[in-house]
Amino acid sequence: MARFFLLTCFLALASVAPAQNVRITWIGQAGFVFQTEGGATVVADPPSPSVGYPIPDVAADVVTVSHDHSDHNYTQGVKGNFTLVDGRTAMSRSQMTAGGMPFVMIPGFHDAQGGAATGKNTIIQWTQGGLRFAHFGDFGQEQLTDAQLADLQNLDVMIVPAGGYFTVEPEEAAALVAQLRPKVTILAHYHTALGGPVQLATLPAVPVPFSGVAYKPSSVVLSRDRLPATSEVWVMEPLAPALVVNAGSLAAGTPVAPGSLASIFGSFTGAETLAGSIPLPLKLGQTEVFIAGSAAPLLYVSPAQINFQIPSAVGLGQFPIEVKVSGQTVARAPVTVVKRAPGIFGVVNANGRVNSTSNPAQRGETIQIYATGQGLAPGVAGVADGAAAGASNLTRSVPQVSLGGRKLTVTRSALMPGVVGVWQVTVTIPTDFSAGSVSLTLSQGSVSNTVAVAIQ
Repeated sequence: MARFFLLTCFLALASVAPAQNVRITWIGQAGFVFQTEGGATVVADPPSPSVGYPIPDVAADVVTVSHDHSDHNYTQGVKGNFTLVDGRTAMSRSQMTAGGMPFVMIPGFHDAQGGAATGKNTIIQWTQGGLRFAHFGDFGQEQLTDAQLADLQNLDVMIVPAGGYFTVEPEEAAALVAQLRPKVTILAHYHTALGGPVQLATLPAVPVPFSGVAYKPSSVVLSRDRLPATSEVWVMEPLAPALVVNAGSLAAGTPVAPGSLASIFGSFTGAETLAGSIPLPLKLGQTEVFIAGSAAPLLYVSPAQINFQIPSAVGLGQFPIEVKVSGQTVARAPVTVVKRAPGIFGVVNANGRVNSTSNPAQRGETIQIYATGQGLAPGVAGVADGAAAGASNLTRSVPQVSLGGRKLTVTRSALMPGVVGVWQVTVTIPTDFSAGSVSLTLSQGSVSNTVAVAIQ
């Protein structure tokens, strides 16, 4: 009874704590960094270098370890004069304060045989920046015990393994999410383009059993007032020295589609600033981009940014991208490829000029939406990588267009003639539409970035 009373008081205090920004960074495997703005830094389950995920150069105030396996306990790779919250020594539920924050160690098992196969595992729950976190380590139990459940209520962020084999399978992880209903679930401990045991599940299989999936970059800032209105499951990218984005949206963490345009940002030492001509070359100067070993057509290269086309033969999943200059790899990054990933460049009015507040569209007027990410299935076939589209490359299905929350009828959806990888969608603004600046999105498989359309 006393424990329940204390827990209730603690939850009440946490709920009224001022909102603070916490930056969450996925290192890879089960390794995470949690940095409170102007406050403490927690590193959870730091992986050994052999797993393929380098620990970032941060000074930790607290390091947590869920169990004694090398992909979770590489504390010697973490900098700083930190306090260790060591789940390896937790024989029973225990509490401690570290970095000015309350931590609870909740013992359990790495497998469904009470630890007989792979040993013990400790779930670690703590509050940071007014948010309740729980890191499940290598949780492998068939179900949570009543004692574990008591400490895992009202979670804001839950980190759960979803790669199977050594831990729960993705379907079992989804059952945990349904049971605990955290505000945000971050999937971890699966094989990515940059590392992890090959026995683990990978994309696109990992998120299939989950609903409310959102793709995120390797680092996200969260606070209590930024929590999603409905429960979300995050598929983050592992930390990398370069970043690949959809060239239309330029939003970090968003997927791309086969045949679409993408950009990679980073430091590409030795690369010249050059633009490609159609058909796009596979090499510009001494710079090349490889996706899972296949060369990508290049639109533009520079020392900090490269624009390229995702090869049509790339499958679905997460793949490594390598930037090579003079044959030497100068940057690596992951990219997630899905069937369709719309990203909008902009909108052009009937007068051929880009829509803006100084050049609004007229009601009853036809506008052109320029985007990328239409994909190849059920999109356009027969256009070679790097080649310009012809005049009649209509997509086999049409997207949904939402303008100010109102669905518009698409009159044409095709690849833009004479260019590479650009999707052109034609709609007409209703004559009864209200004037002003309204939001427009394109959806097919997923929802694009939002752009403002000025209407007069």
